[in-house]
Amino acid sequence: MRLQQQLTFLLQRKLIDEEIVQWMLHIRDHLLKQWHVDLESPQVLMLFNHIAMALGRIKRGYTATPLAADILAEIQSAVVFPQIFQRHSELLALLPISIPDSEQTHFIANIYSLSLSQPQILTKTV
Repeated sequence: MRLQQQLTFLLQRKLIDEEIVQWMLHIRDHLLKQWHVDLESPQVLMLFNHIAMALGRIKRGYTATPLAADILAEIQSAVVFPQIFQRHSELLALLPISIPDSEQTHFIANIYSLSLSQPQILTKTV
């Protein structure tokens, strides 16, 4: 329920549009059915918020600054990075628009953070 409230808040402030809401609901269903996430966890809500905000920025012609190189390098050196990157690729495949590399670095960081609190996301098959 908090996701729907968050999306409504972003929609009312014109940071996202109805199309992005529909994409986010599709992602929510994927994460629930394929990754078996706890949708009410702070990390999931942070992931959803970043993706929705990123999509809104991209549609308006803007992008975020990339994640700091040292933080990204630390994530990439993690033993579980291949699984993180696989989950990241799954998310990208769900989105009907191209996501700039700078935004992707934040997606990866959010998935990594989610994997620390919900490690099952790295072991479930899709």
